[in-house]
Amino acid sequence: LGRVAGLRIAARSSSLAARDLAMDAQSIAERLGVAKLLEGSLRRQGNVLRVSVQLVDGSSGLAEWTDGFERGPNELLSLQQDIVRRVVQHMLPDAEQVTVEPATHSASANELMLLARYHEQQVRAREQVDTELLLKVIELYRSAIELDPESALAHSRLAGALLYLGDLEAAEAPIYRALSLDPESSEVQHTRGLYFFARGDPEALSAFRRAVELNPNNADALESYAYALWMQRYQDQVAPLFRRALELDPLSLPRYGALGELLGKEGKSAEVYELIDRIEELFGGPEACRVVSRLYELTGDVDRAIAWAIRARDLEPDNRDHVWWLAQLH
Repeated sequence: LGRVAGLRIAARSSSLAARDLAMDAQSIAERLGVAKLLEGSLRRQGNVLRVSVQLVDGSSGLAEWTDGFERGPNELLSLQQDIVRRVVQHMLPDAEQVTVEPATHSASANELMLLARYHEQQVRAREQVDTELLLKVIELYRSAIELDPESALAHSRLAGALLYLGDLEAAEAPIYRALSLDPESSEVQHTRGLYFFARGDPEALSAFRRAVELNPNNADALESYAYALWMQRYQDQVAPLFRRALELDPLSLPRYGALGELLGKEGKSAEVYELIDRIEELFGGPEACRVVSRLYELTGDVDRAIAWAIRARDLEPDNRDHVWWLAQLH
């Protein structure tokens, strides 16, 4: 998701599950709360990459701008930068020259980071950590760093994966390396905050705050900052940050769960029920069932919580998280 001069745009293929791709542009724009959709297709013919891109108006569903690109097999990075420049120039013709910095200047490292990010999101989407897959993610980031040792994001993402594994000692070096390369990166500052938070260091709060200052649209940083404030009982500032993170990332099930957890513990049952309705509208599957179950439990409706936990277990009987949660409710 991106935001340009108050206009939100979304890349259709990366923001929606495969089952949603048949939806028309207007429905997708409404569901995501965006003004524009960026659609594209890529074909490889021999050594030539042919990419077509169109910017679709979310209210009418009509394409307002189209363009085509041809590049060699090792020019994917420059192609991504060109597409961003063209889209911004179309939407903001009077804006100053757009500068786009890639995560890495190595095409091979970029491919490894994309693959690592994909697997990392799979790991983080589940409560039960797939350690084997997470170790694969860590090795992919390390391989990317070997190809581009000057990539701050590669070091930062390696540190983040190591923190998720629970290896604080191993995470320290890549965090400080990322900071030395790009201290003004919101993502790097966010990872720094996660490191301090895991250590119980109060500096975590300032690191999360700095990450949000550097990029107010960093949904992960907003949510981490909210958690840190919540832990220190700055209650009045927490809900707006959770809501902002959810607004920026409206198809993230865990963000609904995070906001619902806060509202439920504050006794705001009516708002929790609204979130439950939204989750039922947007999501399916066992993970969504367990989140709904937890939110009902927070409202005191244990019978409904058990019913939704049973749904989660029946949909995915081999997932111990569902069985454990059902046992907790009983």
